[in-house]
Amino acid sequence: MQAIEELPQSGTEAHPHPALRKLLRLAHLMRQLSAVFAIWVLVNILTWWLNADLVTLNFGRYLERDLSAATSIQRMGAIALDLIAWALLVMALVHFWTFLNRVCQPTRTLKEASIHLSRGAWFGVSCEAVTELCRPIQSFLMTAHLPWTDQVWKWRFGVNDLMAILLCLSLLMLAYVFTWTIELAEENRSFV
Repeated sequence: MQAIEELPQSGTEAHPHPALRKLLRLAHLMRQLSAVFAIWVLVNILTWWLNADLVTLNFGRYLERDLSAATSIQRMGAIALDLIAWALLVMALVHFWTFLNRVCQPTRTLKEASIHLSRGAWFGVSCEAVTELCRPIQSFLMTAHLPWTDQVWKWRFGVNDLMAILLCLSLLMLAYVFTWTIELAEENRSFV
């Protein structure tokens, strides 16, 4: 992608409209922020699960169980579940990057762009669904060494989870509106 400073300045060149310039700047910013976000999530997952003392103390307190006898295999199982959700997040971001690339191209392959926006939204929804479904499994994995009566299937749902679901569903809705608008434009073009 061209650097923002290198964008043509006159109205007769490749990017004449100021709205397109703003779109290019926002697309560049979104790409950077999404890459930082993916790395930040991965670092948080690894920092949390690879620190046995932190998990034993804090997760044990959350589950109200003594996790001092938990094995590293139990933590690796829990980390694997978080990494599955993280992989879905990365797939969503790849499709969003492709969407931004297609929208910002001078040829504007908008039909392809709408497909990538839709796929990215579905991967985002899948990431959040896997995250929510894995939480009770992780709590069970971390208490699997305890007697059957002390094992826990604990699920939690917070405000951030609701915000993530609303964001993903909004993106999915936007993808469908985008697709519908493109179809209407093509239909109107065929009448002319």
